[in-house]
Amino acid sequence: MIETDSKGTSNMTDINIGFIPLIDCAPFVIAKEKGFFDFQSVNVTLHKEASWASIRDKVAYNLLDGAHMLATMPIAATLGVGAIKAPMQTSFTVSENGNGITVSNLLYRKMSGYAKHAAEIRDGTALRRLLTDNPKQTIRFASVFPYSSHTYQLRDWLSRAGIDGDKDVQILVIPPTKMISHLANGEIDGYCVGEPWNSLAVKQGVGHMLMTGYDLWGSTPEKVFAVNDQWQQDNQDTHLQLIKALHQACAWVDDGENQEELLSILAKPSYLNCDPDALRYGFNAIKPAGDFAWPKEAYQKFSGAKVNCPNPDYALWLISQMVRWQELGYEFDVTQVINQVCRQDLYYKALGLAAIQPDHFYSGASFDKQKWYDSALAGVMTIHPEGLEKGLIY
Repeated sequence: MIETDSKGTSNMTDINIGFIPLIDCAPFVIAKEKGFFDFQSVNVTLHKEASWASIRDKVAYNLLDGAHMLATMPIAATLGVGAIKAPMQTSFTVSENGNGITVSNLLYRKMSGYAKHAAEIRDGTALRRLLTDNPKQTIRFASVFPYSSHTYQLRDWLSRAGIDGDKDVQILVIPPTKMISHLANGEIDGYCVGEPWNSLAVKQGVGHMLMTGYDLWGSTPEKVFAVNDQWQQDNQDTHLQLIKALHQACAWVDDGENQEELLSILAKPSYLNCDPDALRYGFNAIKPAGDFAWPKEAYQKFSGAKVNCPNPDYALWLISQMVRWQELGYEFDVTQVINQVCRQDLYYKALGLAAIQPDHFYSGASFDKQKWYDSALAGVMTIHPEGLEKGLIY
C-alpha cells in the first residue's frame, strides 16, 4: 500500500521480490530497470536466490513479499507437497514454454544403436530397448526441482516409452546453470531444463536436444509471480500495482526491437552474470542446428492474454501430475485449492478488466472429483490436442 506523510507527499511502498537467475526472470528485471515498478509507485528490491527451495521458504515465512516461481510451486506449497505447507497464490503468469529434454553425446550414440529410425530416439523407444538389454546400467537424468513442469515432463516422456522413472532410471535435482557441465563431465546422461541450456548444449557440441515441452504438452505456463496468501490479503492494492508493472514489462521483453538491450541488462553481475550471447537462444527465434528442430510454437513467450492470465485448467493439470506420481492422496478439496491459488479475478482487476467474468473457475458442484482422480492416477488424463485453452480430457 502507498503511504502518505502529513504533507500529503506520496511515498514509495518498499517491496522485496526474489528471483532465480534464469532468462525467465526477465520481466522482474525489466520492470525494475526500465522503471515500470517505479511508475506504479512501488519501490522493488530484487533478491537473487540460489534455489527454488529458498524462494519457496522465504515467501512462506514472509522474508520475501513475492517471487519469480515455477508454476507448480504455489500449488505444491499450498497442498504441502514437499518440505513445507503454506498457502500461496498467483495472479500473473510471466512466461510459457521453453523447456526441452537433452541427452549426452554418449547416451545418444547408445540410443542410436537401438533405433530403427530417428523417431525412436526422440520418443524414448530406443532408450527403453537399451535399458532392457542392459538392466544393470545406471542412467541418470536431471531436473531443476522435484515438483516442477520439468520433472513432470521428463517423467511423462519416460512413461510414454514404457520406462519407469523411479525404477529404471535415476532422476536428480541440479541447478539449471550446472546442467551442461554435469552433462559434459558424464555425471548425468540427460536432463529436462528450460532454455538456453538445451540450445547451448547443442551449440557447444556436448549434447543432443530430443524433445521440447511443447511436443509433449503443447503451450503451457512455465513461471509465475507468486505471493503468500496472507500477504496478498494484507496488501491488495500493492499487489495489483505489481501485476500492472509486470504486465508492461512482459510486453517490453517480447518486443524484438528490445532484444539487444534486454540481453545486456540480464547479463549484468547483479542478475545472470554472464556473456550476453549466452542468453541469446532463450529469446531468439533462431536455434542452433541439431538433429531435431524446435517447433516455432515451442519458443518461450512472455506476453499476451493467453500467456499472462492464470489458467485454472493448468493448475488442475499440475495437481493431476502430483497425483499421478503419487505425491498426493485423495484427501483434499481440488476446486477449493484451484480457486485459492489461481486468481484470475485479481489479474482482471489489476488490468481494469473487472467486468470480464473468469470462465475457468471450478465449481465443486459440477466437478467430478472421483473421475478426475482415477484418470490422473492412471495417467490417462491429457491436455486437449488443440491446446490448453480447450481444457483437459479425462
